[in-house]
Amino acid sequence: MTKRWILIISLIILVALLVAGFIWFKNNGPIKDTSLKDDGIGRLAIGMDEEHIRHYYPEFAISHGKKNNIYYYNDEDSFIVTTKNKKIVCIELRNEIPNQKLTTKKNITLGSSLNEVEKAYGKNYRKKSTERYGNLIEFQDSKTNQKLVFGVFDNKVNVIIFYDYEEFEYQF
Repeated sequence: MTKRWILIISLIILVALLVAGFIWFKNNGPIKDTSLKDDGIGRLAIGMDEEHIRHYYPEFAISHGKKNNIYYYNDEDSFIVTTKNKKIVCIELRNEIPNQKLTTKKNITLGSSLNEVEKAYGKNYRKKSTERYGNLIEFQDSKTNQKLVFGVFDNKVNVIIFYDYEEFEYQF
């Protein structure tokens, strides 16, 4: 009787490990590349010099950190740009900015539909579910080490995050 229980428990553990491995691979495994070269949000792109932020968006405030500088519009909850070693490593658009039509280079902005995103960037993306933003779709360009992430709620884009995954570990 004990051999049978050991076998049953071993099988349950094996199935649990296989399911956990599949879920991990689905969320972290490779996805087909989408070219993100020369893409960005508004007039900014990953890798640009920090001085471009002040040139294009002089109204931004700055918060100096030990490793990064954070530039933001109005408050730290709308349009945020993070720099490391004086280069842009992350751009986030969470809320619309008055008198600004901030889009990606392929014309995707807050409120764009999932269908519009797929027409512009294709369907080579990874779906993720996060506590912070809910459902996300993530495009990756391994040649430029960039990821472009769209938060999607009710089939509409509600957040856009563009970052260099080699230089910046984004906390979802």
